[in-house]
Amino acid sequence: MLQHAAQYPVTTILILLALLAMAWFGYRQLFAGADSRHESHKGPAHATERTDGRSRRRNRARKRDSRTSPDSTTAPALLSAAKSWGYQLQDLDIGQATASPFDMLVIDYALDGDDDSALSPAQVARLKRKADGGRRLCLAYLSVGEAESYRSYWRPEWKKHKPGWLLRENPDWQENYAVRFWHDGWQELIFGQRRAYLDKIIAQGFDGVYLDKCDVFEDLERDYRKVAAERKDLAGDMIGFVQRLAAYARSKSPEFLLVMQNAEGLLRHAALRTVLDGVAKEELSFGQDGGQRRNEDDDYQYARHHLGLMRSAGKPVFVVEYLSAKAKIKEAAALCDGLGFVLTISDPSRELDRLDFDAAIV
Repeated sequence: MLQHAAQYPVTTILILLALLAMAWFGYRQLFAGADSRHESHKGPAHATERTDGRSRRRNRARKRDSRTSPDSTTAPALLSAAKSWGYQLQDLDIGQATASPFDMLVIDYALDGDDDSALSPAQVARLKRKADGGRRLCLAYLSVGEAESYRSYWRPEWKKHKPGWLLRENPDWQENYAVRFWHDGWQELIFGQRRAYLDKIIAQGFDGVYLDKCDVFEDLERDYRKVAAERKDLAGDMIGFVQRLAAYARSKSPEFLLVMQNAEGLLRHAALRTVLDGVAKEELSFGQDGGQRRNEDDDYQYARHHLGLMRSAGKPVFVVEYLSAKAKIKEAAALCDGLGFVLTISDPSRELDRLDFDAAIV
């Protein structure tokens, strides 16, 4: 090569070398730019695809876990966070109830128990707001184990010509009748059609229902032995009833709450604990005899154990004691506080016709 180079002037060689260098540099820049453009196009497209995938997964997770979301504004989260509650089923004053400090209210869906006096969606929305603008849960009372003759579903002729599911009047509660709760005729009155009891409650905008008389199967086993013998598993029948009711309600309103009153023995069944959002207990410590005396320790321990299963599952437990004696109220408050239960106090008459504002600060 050196021999051929000697045949050309030095300046010519230098010019050729410079041109070769410039051509090489331009070639590198050209392909580097193409690679860069390719990568910049590829990067965002793939990033968008990944982001969309994560977004879809998050959306699916939110849909799947909406009832257990850490979002403090969801109904289940508000229920778990509730520190006070009020319980009134008669003579409700909407203004007074709205002004109350309670985190949760349990009321009837109607002022006088029937459709003619049913609360409007606007009234329910008002009750769901505290005086300071904060959110309050509002649950509607719903008896699933007894028929009530003052409800709109009741027919006057039933007292003489009872449908197959209707049994005798409760001797302790006038106008309340035990039922074959597993019967299709009864369950159709409770949910599944526009004029059914639960469907009206959902349409009104309540946050959920407060289920009463889930323990009616115990009444049947004690007072209606022939009726009870018609079924192989009365407790299982009640659990199935509640599960179907819950599934239906949440198909209409995904965050719809179910709180069961009493019937704590059913809580040994994990399937029921799963479907419930909370549980409530009347007369945990006092008053099972109808007065204000301390309950037998065996009864207290039985209830505490089963209610504790819900607490262990991370779900709230509410207690109502019917007391007027300050010392007993203080004792009940200390017991509930130690167990992590939320206590309210109501009048010993058990009429549930007033809200005790002091119960919010027990």
